[in-house]
Amino acid sequence: ATMSISIAGSSKHYCDPANHTGTVGLLGGISIAVNTLTGPGMLDLPATFQRSGFIPTTVTIIILCGLTSLCSLHMANLISKIPHNRSFQKEVEYSEAFKILGGYKWFIITQILFFLCIMFQLVASIVDTAQVVDEFMGYYFKEAYSLQFFVGSARWVAWDQNACLHSDDVSADMSNDVNFSCIPFDRTTDSSLILSVGYILSALIFIPMSVLDLKESIVWQILSFIVLLVISVQFMVAFCSQDFNVENMSWWGDSYSHLFGVVMFNFTVVIAIPAWLYEKSPDVSVHTVIHSSSVISATLYIMVGSLGAMSMPNVAENMLESMTSGSLGEITQMTSSLFAFFIIGLGIPLFSVVARLNLVGSGLCSERTGNILAVYVPWTLSWMLYQGDAIKELISWGGVICISFVCFLAPLSMSLKVAQNSRVKGSINVFNGLLRTRKEEIKGLQILLVLAVISVTVSIAGLGLSEFWYHDNN
Repeated sequence: ATMSISIAGSSKHYCDPANHTGTVGLLGGISIAVNTLTGPGMLDLPATFQRSGFIPTTVTIIILCGLTSLCSLHMANLISKIPHNRSFQKEVEYSEAFKILGGYKWFIITQILFFLCIMFQLVASIVDTAQVVDEFMGYYFKEAYSLQFFVGSARWVAWDQNACLHSDDVSADMSNDVNFSCIPFDRTTDSSLILSVGYILSALIFIPMSVLDLKESIVWQILSFIVLLVISVQFMVAFCSQDFNVENMSWWGDSYSHLFGVVMFNFTVVIAIPAWLYEKSPDVSVHTVIHSSSVISATLYIMVGSLGAMSMPNVAENMLESMTSGSLGEITQMTSSLFAFFIIGLGIPLFSVVARLNLVGSGLCSERTGNILAVYVPWTLSWMLYQGDAIKELISWGGVICISFVCFLAPLSMSLKVAQNSRVKGSINVFNGLLRTRKEEIKGLQILLVLAVISVTVSIAGLGLSEFWYHDNN
Protein backbone atom coordinates (compact mmCIF):
# COMPACT_ATOMS: atom_id res chain seq x y z
CA ALA A 1 0.00 0.00 0.00
CA THR A 2 1.15 3.56 -0.71
CA MET A 3 0.12 6.95 0.50
CA SER A 4 0.89 10.50 -0.57
CA ILE A 5 1.52 13.30 1.87
CA SER A 6 3.00 16.76 1.57
CA ILE A 7 5.73 18.05 3.83
CA ALA A 8 7.21 21.54 3.44
CA GLY A 9 5.67 21.81 0.01
CA SER A 10 7.23 18.61 -1.36
CA SER A 11 5.05 15.60 -2.27
CA LYS A 12 6.39 12.08 -2.48
CA HIS A 13 5.01 8.52 -2.37
CA TYR A 14 6.22 6.14 0.31
CA CYS A 15 5.84 2.43 0.80
CA ASP A 16 4.76 1.10 4.16
CA PRO A 17 7.91 0.27 6.13
CA ALA A 18 9.02 -3.29 6.56
CA ASN A 19 9.39 -4.73 10.02
CA HIS A 20 12.70 -3.59 11.48
CA THR A 21 13.95 -3.56 15.06
CA GLY A 22 17.35 -2.11 15.87
CA THR A 23 19.76 -3.95 18.15
CA VAL A 24 22.36 -1.33 19.10
CA GLY A 25 21.99 -0.62 22.82
CA LEU A 26 22.85 2.35 25.01
CA LEU A 27 26.57 1.56 25.31
CA GLY A 28 26.82 1.00 21.56
CA GLY A 29 25.04 4.27 20.83
CA ILE A 30 27.25 6.30 23.17
CA SER A 31 30.32 4.56 21.73
CA ILE A 32 29.39 5.49 18.15
CA ALA A 33 28.64 9.09 19.13
CA VAL A 34 31.80 9.60 21.22
CA ASN A 35 33.99 7.92 18.59
CA THR A 36 32.58 10.32 16.01
CA LEU A 37 33.27 13.27 18.30
CA THR A 38 36.82 12.27 19.27
CA GLY A 39 38.31 12.37 15.80
CA PRO A 40 41.63 13.71 14.48
CA GLY A 41 40.77 17.28 15.49
CA MET A 42 41.19 16.25 19.14
CA LEU A 43 44.93 15.81 18.58
CA ASP A 44 45.31 19.53 17.91
CA LEU A 45 43.61 20.68 21.13
CA PRO A 46 46.71 21.05 23.39
CA ALA A 47 48.33 23.28 20.75
CA THR A 48 45.03 25.18 20.44
CA PHE A 49 44.91 25.75 24.22
CA GLN A 50 48.45 27.12 24.05
CA ARG A 51 47.68 29.48 21.15
CA SER A 52 44.20 30.62 22.14
CA GLY A 53 44.32 30.39 25.93
CA PHE A 54 42.31 28.41 28.48
CA ILE A 55 39.21 30.63 28.72
CA PRO A 56 38.52 31.22 24.98
CA THR A 57 39.15 27.57 24.09
CA THR A 58 37.05 26.20 26.96
CA VAL A 59 34.16 28.59 26.23
CA THR A 60 34.27 27.66 22.53
CA ILE A 61 34.16 23.94 23.39
CA ILE A 62 31.19 24.42 25.73
CA ILE A 63 29.25 26.55 23.23
CA LEU A 64 29.81 24.14 20.35
CA CYS A 65 29.04 21.18 22.63
CA GLY A 66 25.60 22.61 23.40
CA LEU A 67 25.04 23.63 19.80
CA THR A 68 25.97 20.23 18.37
CA SER A 69 23.66 18.48 20.88
CA LEU A 70 20.71 20.60 19.75
CA CYS A 71 21.61 20.15 16.07
CA SER A 72 21.76 16.37 16.57
CA LEU A 73 18.36 16.33 18.29
CA HIS A 74 16.86 18.45 15.52
CA MET A 75 18.33 16.08 12.92
CA ALA A 76 16.75 13.12 14.73
CA ASN A 77 13.44 14.99 14.99
CA LEU A 78 13.50 15.74 11.25
CA ILE A 79 13.96 12.06 10.43
CA SER A 80 11.09 11.14 12.77
CA LYS A 81 8.78 13.46 10.80
CA ILE A 82 9.12 11.30 7.69
CA PRO A 83 5.96 9.18 7.18
CA HIS A 84 5.88 5.85 9.07
CA ASN A 85 9.15 6.69 10.79
CA ARG A 86 8.30 8.05 14.24
CA SER A 87 10.15 5.08 15.76
CA PHE A 88 12.97 5.19 13.16
CA GLN A 89 11.97 1.88 11.61
CA LYS A 90 12.84 3.12 8.11
CA GLU A 91 16.40 3.43 6.87
CA VAL A 92 16.65 7.14 6.10
CA GLU A 93 20.17 8.47 5.68
CA TYR A 94 21.29 12.09 5.97
CA SER A 95 20.83 13.31 2.38
CA GLU A 96 17.69 11.22 1.84
CA ALA A 97 16.04 13.06 4.73
CA PHE A 98 16.81 16.41 3.10
CA LYS A 99 15.45 15.18 -0.25
CA ILE A 100 12.18 14.07 1.34
CA LEU A 101 11.70 17.22 3.39
CA GLY A 102 13.33 19.85 1.20
CA GLY A 103 13.52 18.63 -2.36
CA TYR A 104 16.09 17.42 -4.86
CA LYS A 105 18.26 20.55 -4.70
CA TRP A 106 18.83 19.99 -0.98
CA PHE A 107 19.64 16.36 -1.75
CA ILE A 108 22.41 17.22 -4.23
CA ILE A 109 23.95 19.94 -2.05
CA THR A 110 23.99 17.77 1.07
CA GLN A 111 25.35 14.75 -0.82
CA ILE A 112 28.34 16.75 -2.07
CA LEU A 113 29.10 18.50 1.20
CA PHE A 114 28.44 15.40 3.33
CA PHE A 115 30.91 13.43 1.23
CA LEU A 116 33.52 16.20 1.48
CA CYS A 117 32.91 16.45 5.24
CA ILE A 118 33.61 12.74 5.67
CA MET A 119 36.56 12.94 3.28
CA PHE A 120 38.24 15.60 5.45
CA GLN A 121 37.76 13.41 8.53
CA LEU A 122 39.04 10.30 6.78
CA VAL A 123 42.13 11.90 5.27
CA ALA A 124 43.12 13.49 8.58
CA SER A 125 42.51 10.22 10.48
CA ILE A 126 44.44 8.09 7.99
CA VAL A 127 47.47 10.40 7.92
CA ASP A 128 47.57 10.79 11.72
CA THR A 129 47.32 7.04 12.25
CA ALA A 130 49.93 6.13 9.63
CA GLN A 131 52.42 8.70 10.97
CA VAL A 132 52.16 7.34 14.51
CA VAL A 133 52.55 3.74 13.29
CA ASP A 134 55.70 4.76 11.41
CA GLU A 135 57.02 6.59 14.48
CA PHE A 136 56.25 3.54 16.63
CA MET A 137 58.23 1.35 14.21
CA GLY A 138 61.09 3.84 14.13
CA TYR A 139 61.40 3.78 17.91
CA TYR A 140 60.84 0.11 18.72
CA PHE A 141 62.37 -1.41 15.56
CA LYS A 142 65.09 1.25 15.17
CA GLU A 143 64.00 2.17 11.62
CA ALA A 144 60.82 2.73 9.62
CA TYR A 145 60.70 2.29 5.87
CA SER A 146 58.86 3.83 2.97
CA LEU A 147 58.82 3.65 -0.81
CA GLN A 148 59.82 7.02 -2.25
CA PHE A 149 58.47 7.78 -5.72
CA PHE A 150 60.18 10.01 -8.30
CA VAL A 151 59.29 10.61 -11.92
CA GLY A 152 60.02 7.30 -13.60
CA SER A 153 61.65 5.67 -10.57
CA ALA A 154 61.22 4.63 -6.93
CA ARG A 155 63.45 3.60 -4.04
CA TRP A 156 63.20 2.38 -0.46
CA VAL A 157 64.21 4.91 2.20
CA ALA A 158 64.66 4.47 5.95
CA TRP A 159 63.70 6.84 8.78
CA ASP A 160 65.45 6.76 12.13
CA GLN A 161 63.93 8.74 14.99
CA ASN A 162 67.34 9.29 16.59
CA ALA A 163 68.69 10.77 13.37
CA CYS A 164 65.71 13.11 13.29
CA LEU A 165 66.16 14.15 16.91
CA HIS A 166 69.85 14.94 16.40
CA SER A 167 69.60 16.70 13.04
CA ASP A 168 70.91 20.24 12.66
CA ASP A 169 67.40 21.51 11.89
CA VAL A 170 66.21 20.79 15.41
CA SER A 171 69.42 21.30 17.40
CA ALA A 172 68.38 24.80 18.44
CA ASP A 173 65.05 23.52 19.72
CA MET A 174 66.71 20.71 21.64
CA SER A 175 69.17 23.03 23.31
CA ASN A 176 66.27 25.14 24.54
CA ASP A 177 64.37 22.06 25.76
CA VAL A 178 61.55 22.75 23.34
CA ASN A 179 59.01 20.04 22.58
CA PHE A 180 59.48 19.96 18.84
CA SER A 181 57.85 17.80 16.20
CA CYS A 182 59.73 14.88 14.65
CA ILE A 183 57.45 13.54 11.91
CA PRO A 184 58.48 10.37 10.02
CA PHE A 185 59.81 11.08 6.51
CA ASP A 186 58.99 14.78 6.92
CA ARG A 187 62.45 15.73 5.66
CA THR A 188 62.33 13.90 2.34
CA THR A 189 62.49 15.99 -0.80
CA ASP A 190 59.40 17.91 -1.78
CA SER A 191 59.58 16.60 -5.35
CA SER A 192 58.73 13.06 -4.29
CA LEU A 193 55.82 11.14 -2.80
CA ILE A 194 56.18 8.39 -0.23
CA LEU A 195 54.26 5.24 0.64
CA SER A 196 55.35 4.14 4.11
CA VAL A 197 55.16 0.71 5.70
CA GLY A 198 53.07 2.22 8.50
CA TYR A 199 50.63 3.47 5.90
CA ILE A 200 50.41 0.05 4.25
CA LEU A 201 49.90 -1.72 7.59
CA SER A 202 47.16 0.74 8.55
CA ALA A 203 45.41 0.09 5.24
CA LEU A 204 45.59 -3.69 5.66
CA ILE A 205 44.03 -3.44 9.13
CA PHE A 206 41.32 -0.81 8.66
CA ILE A 207 40.12 -1.26 5.06
CA PRO A 208 38.48 -4.68 5.77
CA MET A 209 36.64 -3.11 8.74
CA SER A 210 35.43 -0.24 6.55
CA VAL A 211 33.32 -2.47 4.30
CA LEU A 212 31.26 -3.82 7.23
CA ASP A 213 27.79 -2.59 8.19
CA LEU A 214 27.36 -0.33 11.21
CA LYS A 215 25.87 -3.04 13.43
CA GLU A 216 28.63 -5.47 12.38
CA SER A 217 31.31 -3.05 13.54
CA ILE A 218 29.65 -2.13 16.85
CA VAL A 219 31.99 -4.39 18.88
CA TRP A 220 34.98 -2.46 17.55
CA GLN A 221 33.30 0.85 18.38
CA ILE A 222 32.61 -0.22 21.97
CA LEU A 223 36.22 -1.39 22.31
CA SER A 224 37.42 1.95 20.94
CA PHE A 225 35.27 3.85 23.45
CA ILE A 226 36.54 1.85 26.43
CA VAL A 227 40.16 2.24 25.32
CA LEU A 228 39.56 5.98 24.87
CA LEU A 229 38.47 6.38 28.49
CA VAL A 230 41.34 4.29 29.87
CA ILE A 231 44.06 5.97 27.81
CA SER A 232 42.66 9.46 28.43
CA VAL A 233 42.93 8.85 32.18
CA GLN A 234 46.52 7.63 31.70
CA PHE A 235 47.31 10.76 29.66
CA MET A 236 45.95 13.02 32.40
CA VAL A 237 47.95 11.18 35.08
CA ALA A 238 51.09 11.51 32.94
CA PHE A 239 50.44 15.21 32.37
CA CYS A 240 49.89 15.81 36.08
CA SER A 241 53.15 14.01 36.92
CA GLN A 242 55.05 16.66 34.95
CA ASP A 243 56.05 20.07 36.27
CA PHE A 244 53.25 22.36 35.12
CA ASN A 245 54.41 25.65 33.68
CA VAL A 246 51.71 28.32 33.56
CA GLU A 247 53.72 30.09 30.87
CA ASN A 248 52.86 27.23 28.48
CA MET A 249 49.18 28.23 28.49
CA SER A 250 47.85 31.69 29.29
CA TRP A 251 44.29 32.46 30.39
CA TRP A 252 43.39 34.39 27.22
CA GLY A 253 45.95 33.40 24.57
CA ASP A 254 47.16 35.50 21.66
CA SER A 255 45.99 33.76 18.48
CA TYR A 256 42.40 32.81 17.66
CA SER A 257 42.36 32.34 13.89
CA HIS A 258 42.20 28.53 14.03
CA LEU A 259 40.20 28.23 17.25
CA PHE A 260 36.66 27.71 15.92
CA GLY A 261 37.85 25.64 12.96
CA VAL A 262 39.80 23.16 15.08
CA VAL A 263 37.10 22.83 17.77
CA MET A 264 34.32 22.58 15.18
CA PHE A 265 36.22 19.77 13.44
CA ASN A 266 35.60 17.63 16.54
CA PHE A 267 31.83 18.14 16.81
CA THR A 268 30.68 16.00 13.89
CA VAL A 269 28.29 13.62 15.65
CA VAL A 270 25.40 14.75 13.40
CA ILE A 271 26.85 12.77 10.49
CA ALA A 272 26.35 9.48 12.36
CA ILE A 273 22.88 10.23 13.75
CA PRO A 274 20.76 8.94 10.79
CA ALA A 275 22.58 5.60 10.51
CA TRP A 276 22.52 5.09 14.29
CA LEU A 277 18.80 5.89 14.57
CA TYR A 278 17.96 3.04 12.21
CA GLU A 279 20.12 0.52 14.10
CA LYS A 280 19.39 1.60 17.69
CA SER A 281 17.27 -0.49 20.03
CA PRO A 282 13.75 0.95 20.58
CA ASP A 283 14.33 1.33 24.33
CA VAL A 284 17.41 3.55 23.89
CA SER A 285 16.76 7.25 24.54
CA VAL A 286 17.96 9.61 21.83
CA HIS A 287 18.36 12.41 24.40
CA THR A 288 20.48 10.25 26.70
CA VAL A 289 22.89 9.15 23.99
CA ILE A 290 23.36 12.59 22.45
CA HIS A 291 23.69 14.55 25.70
CA SER A 292 25.90 11.94 27.39
CA SER A 293 28.28 11.61 24.47
CA SER A 294 28.56 15.40 24.06
CA VAL A 295 29.34 15.96 27.75
CA ILE A 296 31.85 13.08 27.86
CA SER A 297 33.64 14.36 24.77
CA ALA A 298 33.68 18.01 25.87
CA THR A 299 35.08 16.99 29.27
CA LEU A 300 37.85 14.98 27.60
CA TYR A 301 38.62 17.89 25.25
CA ILE A 302 39.04 20.33 28.13
CA MET A 303 40.92 18.01 30.50
CA VAL A 304 43.32 16.41 28.00
CA GLY A 305 43.77 19.63 26.02
CA SER A 306 44.49 21.95 28.94
CA LEU A 307 46.62 19.52 30.97
CA GLY A 308 48.60 18.60 27.86
CA ALA A 309 49.13 22.27 27.05
CA MET A 310 50.52 23.01 30.52
CA SER A 311 52.80 19.97 30.66
CA MET A 312 54.34 20.10 27.15
CA PRO A 313 56.07 23.33 26.07
CA ASN A 314 55.47 24.19 22.42
CA VAL A 315 53.47 21.01 21.89
CA ALA A 316 53.24 19.76 18.29
CA GLU A 317 50.10 20.38 16.24
CA ASN A 318 49.46 16.65 16.55
CA MET A 319 49.97 16.04 20.28
CA LEU A 320 50.89 12.40 19.66
CA GLU A 321 54.05 13.52 17.86
CA SER A 322 55.26 15.14 21.10
CA MET A 323 54.08 12.26 23.29
CA THR A 324 55.57 9.43 21.21
CA SER A 325 59.00 11.11 21.41
CA GLY A 326 59.38 9.64 24.91
CA SER A 327 59.47 12.94 26.80
CA LEU A 328 56.60 11.79 29.06
CA GLY A 329 57.97 8.30 29.71
CA GLU A 330 57.78 4.93 28.00
CA ILE A 331 54.27 4.10 29.24
CA THR A 332 52.83 7.28 27.71
CA GLN A 333 54.86 6.66 24.58
CA MET A 334 53.20 3.25 24.24
CA THR A 335 49.68 4.46 25.09
CA SER A 336 50.07 7.29 22.54
CA SER A 337 50.57 4.70 19.83
CA LEU A 338 47.59 2.72 21.14
CA PHE A 339 45.52 5.92 21.12
CA ALA A 340 46.30 6.45 17.44
CA PHE A 341 45.35 2.87 16.61
CA PHE A 342 42.22 2.36 18.72
CA ILE A 343 40.76 5.88 18.73
CA ILE A 344 41.83 7.63 15.56
CA GLY A 345 42.34 4.42 13.58
CA LEU A 346 39.04 2.78 14.49
CA GLY A 347 37.31 6.03 13.58
CA ILE A 348 38.31 5.39 9.96
CA PRO A 349 35.89 2.45 9.45
CA LEU A 350 33.10 4.38 11.19
CA PHE A 351 33.45 7.38 8.89
CA SER A 352 33.69 5.11 5.81
CA VAL A 353 30.56 3.18 6.79
CA VAL A 354 28.57 6.40 7.35
CA ALA A 355 29.74 7.83 4.01
CA ARG A 356 28.84 4.64 2.13
CA LEU A 357 25.41 4.43 3.75
CA ASN A 358 24.61 7.98 2.73
CA LEU A 359 25.58 7.25 -0.88
CA VAL A 360 23.95 3.83 -1.18
CA GLY A 361 20.93 4.36 1.09
CA SER A 362 19.62 7.15 -1.10
CA GLY A 363 19.96 5.02 -4.24
CA LEU A 364 22.64 7.32 -5.67
CA CYS A 365 25.01 4.43 -6.41
CA SER A 366 25.54 0.71 -5.89
CA GLU A 367 27.22 -0.70 -2.79
CA ARG A 368 30.33 -1.51 -4.83
CA THR A 369 30.61 2.08 -6.07
CA GLY A 370 29.88 3.32 -2.57
CA ASN A 371 32.79 1.29 -1.20
CA ILE A 372 35.11 2.68 -3.88
CA LEU A 373 34.16 6.26 -3.05
CA ALA A 374 33.96 5.94 0.74
CA VAL A 375 36.78 3.46 1.38
CA TYR A 376 39.34 3.23 -1.40
CA VAL A 377 39.36 6.82 -2.68
CA PRO A 378 40.27 8.31 0.75
CA TRP A 379 43.13 5.85 1.18
CA THR A 380 44.36 6.62 -2.32
CA LEU A 381 44.31 10.38 -1.75
CA SER A 382 45.61 10.47 1.83
CA TRP A 383 49.17 9.40 1.09
CA MET A 384 49.63 12.57 -0.97
CA LEU A 385 49.07 14.61 2.20
CA TYR A 386 51.35 12.49 4.39
CA GLN A 387 54.13 15.09 4.37
CA GLY A 388 54.11 18.77 5.35
CA ASP A 389 51.56 20.99 7.07
CA ALA A 390 48.60 20.13 4.85
CA ILE A 391 46.70 18.43 7.69
CA LYS A 392 46.59 21.62 9.79
CA GLU A 393 45.02 23.59 6.95
CA LEU A 394 42.76 20.64 6.12
CA ILE A 395 41.36 20.65 9.65
CA SER A 396 40.90 24.43 9.72
CA TRP A 397 39.26 25.03 6.35
CA GLY A 398 37.47 21.67 6.19
CA GLY A 399 36.00 22.24 9.64
CA VAL A 400 34.71 25.68 8.82
CA ILE A 401 33.35 25.18 5.31
CA CYS A 402 31.98 21.64 5.05
CA ILE A 403 31.47 20.48 8.62
CA SER A 404 29.81 23.74 9.67
CA PHE A 405 27.20 23.32 6.93
CA VAL A 406 26.60 19.59 7.29
CA CYS A 407 26.62 19.41 11.09
CA PHE A 408 25.21 22.80 12.07
CA LEU A 409 23.68 25.02 9.37
CA ALA A 410 21.82 22.41 7.30
CA PRO A 411 19.99 20.61 10.16
CA LEU A 412 18.92 23.91 11.74
CA SER A 413 17.89 25.47 8.41
CA MET A 414 15.78 22.46 7.41
CA SER A 415 14.24 22.23 10.88
CA LEU A 416 13.23 25.88 10.64
CA LYS A 417 11.87 25.40 7.13
CA VAL A 418 9.74 22.41 8.15
CA ALA A 419 8.51 24.11 11.34
CA GLN A 420 7.42 27.18 9.37
CA ASN A 421 5.66 25.28 6.58
CA SER A 422 4.27 22.17 8.24
CA ARG A 423 2.46 21.20 11.43
CA VAL A 424 3.85 17.66 11.36
CA LYS A 425 5.29 16.84 14.77
CA GLY A 426 8.27 14.61 15.31
CA SER A 427 8.87 12.14 18.13
CA ILE A 428 11.84 14.00 19.65
CA ASN A 429 11.12 16.76 22.14
CA VAL A 430 14.24 18.78 21.38
CA PHE A 431 13.83 21.46 24.06
CA ASN A 432 12.45 19.11 26.76
CA GLY A 433 9.20 21.05 27.10
CA LEU A 434 10.84 24.48 27.50
CA LEU A 435 9.39 25.64 24.17
CA ARG A 436 5.82 24.35 24.01
CA THR A 437 4.16 26.19 21.15
CA ARG A 438 5.03 26.11 17.47
CA LYS A 439 5.76 29.83 17.55
CA GLU A 440 8.23 29.38 20.42
CA GLU A 441 9.91 26.50 18.59
CA ILE A 442 10.36 28.64 15.47
CA LYS A 443 11.83 31.47 17.56
CA GLY A 444 14.23 29.05 19.27
CA LEU A 445 15.35 27.65 15.93
CA GLN A 446 15.96 31.16 14.59
CA ILE A 447 18.16 31.99 17.58
CA LEU A 448 20.14 28.75 17.20
CA LEU A 449 20.61 29.38 13.49
CA VAL A 450 21.87 32.91 14.15
CA LEU A 451 24.38 31.56 16.70
CA ALA A 452 25.58 28.95 14.20
CA VAL A 453 25.96 31.55 11.44
CA ILE A 454 27.91 33.86 13.77
CA SER A 455 30.25 31.01 14.76
CA VAL A 456 30.90 30.07 11.15
CA THR A 457 31.38 33.70 10.09
CA VAL A 458 33.91 34.31 12.87
CA SER A 459 35.76 31.14 11.90
CA ILE A 460 35.98 32.03 8.21
CA ALA A 461 37.03 35.60 9.00
CA GLY A 462 39.72 34.36 11.39
CA LEU A 463 41.14 31.89 8.90
CA GLY A 464 41.03 34.44 6.09
CA LEU A 465 42.89 37.04 8.15
CA SER A 466 45.42 34.42 9.24
CA GLU A 467 46.13 33.47 5.63
CA PHE A 468 46.40 37.17 4.65
CA TRP A 469 48.88 37.94 7.44
CA TYR A 470 50.90 34.82 6.66
CA HIS A 471 51.29 35.64 2.97
CA ASP A 472 51.83 39.33 3.71
CA ASN A 473 54.72 38.51 6.06
CA ASN A 474 56.28 35.97 3.73
